[in-house]
Amino acid sequence: MTLAFAGVVEGFYGRLWTADERIELAQFCAEQGMRDWLYAPKDDPKHRADWRTPYDAAELDGFRRFAAESGLRLGFGISPGLSIDYGLDSDRAALAEKIASAIGAGASFVGLLLDDIPPRDGLGEEQAALTTWLRRELGPDVGLLLVPTDYVNVEPNDYLRAMADGVPEDVPIGWTGRSVVNETLTVADAAARAAALGGRLPLVWDNYPVNDFWRDQLFLGPLRGREPGLVDRCSGWLANPMLPPRANRLPLASVAAWLQGGDPDRAWQSEADASGLRIFAEACDGDLPRALVAGVLGGGDDTALADWLDAAAACEAPGLEGEVDAFVTQIRREAEAGQAALRAVRALHTGSPDVFTEVMGALMAWMGVRKAEPVVMGERFAFRPVLGQRPDGEWRFGAGALVEDRNAIDALVRYALERSL
Repeated sequence: MTLAFAGVVEGFYGRLWTADERIELAQFCAEQGMRDWLYAPKDDPKHRADWRTPYDAAELDGFRRFAAESGLRLGFGISPGLSIDYGLDSDRAALAEKIASAIGAGASFVGLLLDDIPPRDGLGEEQAALTTWLRRELGPDVGLLLVPTDYVNVEPNDYLRAMADGVPEDVPIGWTGRSVVNETLTVADAAARAAALGGRLPLVWDNYPVNDFWRDQLFLGPLRGREPGLVDRCSGWLANPMLPPRANRLPLASVAAWLQGGDPDRAWQSEADASGLRIFAEACDGDLPRALVAGVLGGGDDTALADWLDAAAACEAPGLEGEVDAFVTQIRREAEAGQAALRAVRALHTGSPDVFTEVMGALMAWMGVRKAEPVVMGERFAFRPVLGQRPDGEWRFGAGALVEDRNAIDALVRYALERSL
């Protein structure tokens, strides 16, 4: 099926991008075949906390530039849920006026975002009534999507029933998956969400590759864990990007390919090689160095690991200067610690008399990188918002929220130390 919306939701908490940063990334996304961009940064006060305050002329000019230059359809997101009185005429008038200014500046669809606010009895009915009113106000030429307060549940509850009964059929309703962030999203998950909404296919707000909750990590690997056929069970798909704007090209190229039925890994590899970012991205992602280390510790040849560590020790991030400098520094330091650990492992395997010296050198290098940030080569300790909701709307932690002991360099040094005792 054809998705109603397919692209990016600029929906993170953190520093606001400049108009130039936004347009540059959007142009790249358009080249990859994406169609839509929903402007919805949580820390834009006029988007959320001070939603009634009009945008000034310069801000509206930024929207006009985006609509004219980006190559994508511009969506305007507004998040009034912290303070709106859903049935108050003056609040509805303020909402309509704010949205009209964005449409006048080039927005072709609207996102009514009512997420990340406290649940309460009767909220579903009030929000459905507001959505119905807004759908009429916008008229047939402007699209509308809704992100509800309960955006993870797949089990029916009173709130979702109110959404199913009260929200117009042509308004897609957002869903992040079974939790806020998800290692996997399946056809069965989407079917369960649709059933909880009376058969309405979900619009996926995918919190990959966003990193606003763990800003010391970059998610630069290809899109993983999204089941084939899932796109056909959704009404739309919007990917939430990371805070450093230019760093999003690699993962978003992968997302764009997957949305069009292509191979996300192949698209990622093509962009990684074309940009010169492969080693940097592999180090930030962590999967490849972990696999190479596991192969060596399992008795395999260490040539591939040695070559990769040599490249990582001289790592660059062309085109991302100023955005990711701390990550480049940390990759080089951890690669050098890995080289020292590999020398110790080789000494152990060959019975060299220099084992103690090599292991001590590895330990000294390791001590420095263990205390440093940001996260590269895999997590040492991290918490992720793998958060679901109970039927009453209360939040709960899910499996996978705590991530420990996944760092490739740690595994290599520990192996050398344990076998030298």
